[in-house]
Amino acid sequence: MIDIDHFKRYNDRYGHVPGDAALKAVADVVERQARRPLDLAARYGGEEFAAVWYNPAPEELENMGAQITAAVTALSIAHLDNPGGKLSVSVGIALMRPSAGQSGPELLHAADTALYQAKNQGRNRVVLFRFTGADALLAPKRPPGAPEAG
Repeated sequence: MIDIDHFKRYNDRYGHVPGDAALKAVADVVERQARRPLDLAARYGGEEFAAVWYNPAPEELENMGAQITAAVTALSIAHLDNPGGKLSVSVGIALMRPSAGQSGPELLHAADTALYQAKNQGRNRVVLFRFTGADALLAPKRPPGAPEAG
């Protein structure tokens, strides 16, 4: 799940025509990340987008999300109501290997939860959750050397 940071503020300051252009620019970035035949990029609603990568390498997921945030920042679209003064996005990623008892809505919920964590942690970042069962989510990946939560 990808969400443009402080998009309402963007529309309020710059207007809906520039807002629509910003949405299209972000959509182009997201679409470029869905390169393989079974990958999917879509606008999810409002200022949210979804990218579904078929059979990604788990160790590459965080980097794939980081490519999206970097590409949006590189657009250099002014956004004076956003820290850094440029348009940015937050990305929530969830990984699920389909099996009995797991469903698409659960994957969507996991990605949405990760997205909200990215926003709560300061925006313009990626949070990764690994979906491990029908109702189990692991905590976001810890930085190297960080202590385990107790």
